[in-house]
Amino acid sequence: MKGIDWNKIAESFKNTISLRRTKVTLYMATVLWVAVATQMIVNRVFQEDVGITEAFVKTNTEEMQSSIEIAAEYRTGELSAEDKKTLICDLAAKIGLTIDKEISIWEENGRSEYYFYKRAKRAASEIKVISVEQEEDDTVVMKHFIIVRMSIQEGIAGIDKYKNILEGTFNKLEVKDMQITLKYEGNQEGDLTTIQKREVAQLLVDELQGEIALEYDEGDMYTVYAYTGLLKEYVTTLDNKINIQIAISYNEVTNKTRITLATPILSDSW
Repeated sequence: MKGIDWNKIAESFKNTISLRRTKVTLYMATVLWVAVATQMIVNRVFQEDVGITEAFVKTNTEEMQSSIEIAAEYRTGELSAEDKKTLICDLAAKIGLTIDKEISIWEENGRSEYYFYKRAKRAASEIKVISVEQEEDDTVVMKHFIIVRMSIQEGIAGIDKYKNILEGTFNKLEVKDMQITLKYEGNQEGDLTTIQKREVAQLLVDELQGEIALEYDEGDMYTVYAYTGLLKEYVTTLDNKINIQIAISYNEVTNKTRITLATPILSDSW
């Protein structure tokens, strides 16, 4: 009977322990990386949603208000009138909007709009389902689009909550080409000088960790376009990435300067 080879047993034991240590090390590394990645995502979402609001607060404007518009392609093909109304009601429920009257309908030349608009004391909301006939590969198809607009007077903090709700709702609907426009507005007394306008614009760009790409001073309207990596959406113009627009204008009647911050740029519909 052969004797026990203790050296082989010891070596096998060491290899087992080493393998276990490697597995534990890899597991711990994976956990740590997941934690770091999660925190980075949370930080990015937090910065994107809250950073814009906090930045605008630092302009020390009065009579602040905020707005959001989300537009996206919904689907192609048939969509009944009842389906459109149900969609509007579902979106309204998500933002706490009560449908207390008939949904309006407009139709003309292959285009229709089902929409609901409501104005309250400190807010206004509009939900639209737009259907348009379009030609694709020699075939006429019906495409449907959703637009939701909300504006909050006398405050800007609540717009972040509605942005998150609507963005999540649109994602669940599996829409295409979703476009989100946020706008913040406020007034300062008097007519700001060119230097003061530039200081306000630079403050907002710095707070959002951005860089100015384009600047226009037309006397009655001062406009700055900038880009920040904190925001995922952007547009490209003149080979520049843009996702911040700042517009500053003076109203002689009220003797107030209007300061507007929009991301990525001001929508033509406002």
